[in-house]
Amino acid sequence: MKRFLALLFLLFSAFAYANENAVVVAIEEQTPRINPLYDEDHDPTLSLVFSGLTSHDENSHVVPELAKSWQVSDDGLEYVFELRDDAFWHDGVKFSAKDVKFTIEAAQDKKLNAPAISNYEVVKSVEILGDYKVKITLSEPFPPFLDALSFGVLPEHILKGKDIATDKFNDAPIGTGAYKLVKWKKDESLEFVANDKFYKGEPKIKRLFLKIVGDENLRLVGLKSGEIDVALISPTGVNFIKDDKKLSLLKFKSADYRALMFNFNDPIFQDKNVRIALNYAVNKDEIVKKLFHGYASVANNPIEKSFANDSEFKFSYDPQKAKELLEKSGFKKNKAGFFEKDGKELGFDIYAFNNDILRVNLAKILSSEFEKFGVRAKAYAKPKTAFSISKVDSFVIGWGSPFDPDFHTYRIFGGFADIDVNENGWNFSHYKDANVDLALKNARYTKDVELRKKYYKEFLKALFENPPYIFIAYLDYPLVFNNKISGIKTQILGHHGAGFLWNIREWQVK
Repeated sequence: MKRFLALLFLLFSAFAYANENAVVVAIEEQTPRINPLYDEDHDPTLSLVFSGLTSHDENSHVVPELAKSWQVSDDGLEYVFELRDDAFWHDGVKFSAKDVKFTIEAAQDKKLNAPAISNYEVVKSVEILGDYKVKITLSEPFPPFLDALSFGVLPEHILKGKDIATDKFNDAPIGTGAYKLVKWKKDESLEFVANDKFYKGEPKIKRLFLKIVGDENLRLVGLKSGEIDVALISPTGVNFIKDDKKLSLLKFKSADYRALMFNFNDPIFQDKNVRIALNYAVNKDEIVKKLFHGYASVANNPIEKSFANDSEFKFSYDPQKAKELLEKSGFKKNKAGFFEKDGKELGFDIYAFNNDILRVNLAKILSSEFEKFGVRAKAYAKPKTAFSISKVDSFVIGWGSPFDPDFHTYRIFGGFADIDVNENGWNFSHYKDANVDLALKNARYTKDVELRKKYYKEFLKALFENPPYIFIAYLDYPLVFNNKISGIKTQILGHHGAGFLWNIREWQVK
């Protein structure tokens, strides 16, 4: 109890001075470096400080940002961008085509080896046609390119000739975005002021604080007390705040799914029948109903929220079929009611991050359901620093992007993205399937939409026949905010609720 009160004191005392035109937003965690090259995929600070050539509207469609317009050649290889001539860096220097060229070439730099490199592998050249005009030539068609260009542009005049990976810029970034970072207290908070020279007009909220509050209970208490103005919470917290007349709630749809990841380095999961059986043994409908309280839908694949979704491939709840598959692989139930083979019971560990209530509860439910079915599955909830995702038996994982289906598939399911061989890959499961690799590459470099759908169908079929995960649920996100704030609009969110601050420039304090 003393520790909890101490945390409350630290949480709230920092914002006692906030003025009437300031807003405090609680976020789950912070990025180690505020730099788009090293984007961890869901850090909200980046969208405040930096702008891309493109951005996305409330329907997740690509719209102009630092680029006013563009033309794409018929073969999909040449992109010519007309750039804004009214954008300034936070230090007053004018944005230009030089910054675009510098940023893309930095993203391609193998010495920097930044995670962003995967979306710029096909860039053949960047040619400056004028101060506010640039031509980008690709080596082959890459349909997600305009989505990828929402990636923040970096200032050439500050970073040229420097080691971008270690420069002090990463702690005190200069961007062209709607907000300027003025103070960063690591592991505590970030303070921003409105950019009065922002090319779309100065934001209505003049001071903004992002408070790092990993513990959802503290976020809920802060919302109730008024010390936190805005926060994403889990469905389990909705009942705690629903009767508070000072607070409002918005439901954001998302492309963010939760799944159980199998580790293919574990001999248990090298047997395809075991993985397929476990998929049939899970009652997803019941889990979604019990655990997510109306804030989720059943997940069947990783691109269900995209244009390339195909509903043909899905696992129904069928414990009898699961039993038959295990028996086909030589497993039989012992006297204790558990499947065993060669005297060894079928069992594995399920890991989840202990600061994520939903993942912890999901791990517990899966453990219980598997035990009832006859598989020894023990759930562990531990801090991120206590284990490596790529080394545990299984892990309650989350991914998902509302943008092109290439995002959160190519780097996750491709064998070439195995974290053991590619440090910028996100394939923590060590999954390898030749059909998946071929389909992902074909879909990535094919301009024709219908052909891309065909390739993604092949991808989904391969995933179904050789499953790397048990896809369980797509999340909806409850956003809770103080009634003094207006102008918040919904958007389909990404992983960890990425994008919930997408229209913060339009927010205002009543």
